[in-house]
Amino acid sequence: MDFTINKISDDVYEILFEDNRIEITAEDLEHLHSQLSAILRPETVAEKRNRHKELLDNLTRANDNGIQSLLHLADHDDVVILLETAEQDETLKKKLYSNMTENATKMFVEDMMFIMREGVPNYKFDEAMTRLTQKVDELTKDGTLIIKS
Repeated sequence: MDFTINKISDDVYEILFEDNRIEITAEDLEHLHSQLSAILRPETVAEKRNRHKELLDNLTRANDNGIQSLLHLADHDDVVILLETAEQDETLKKKLYSNMTENATKMFVEDMMFIMREGVPNYKFDEAMTRLTQKVDELTKDGTLIIKS
């Protein structure tokens, strides 16, 4: 089978399957990539899940100043995804919300309801967790975020 992928514009690509042409957005392409990775490299997907679980476990044991710095420095949408994920873990949920102002809590809850109304696609979750892990690593290195054993 012969196929080609070309960039048409900033957010639009075309996939040519022999004589067939399909236009696809960058988001759809990311979604396709995520699905293919799960099929072709399940061990990589399992490894990512373990890293994500480790991040969430570490955040439940992090110092309050470190959590506040993370919430302040991380990308807004990444924090929204983190808060949505924390809904399933009462300890983490309390940890995060107790380190936010009342106004920040209201804003994030509203954004969570709007942004997460259709759920979080796996690839967006993976990307957010990767960026959050990098932020946690940076804050840990500079001593701002301390993870208790």
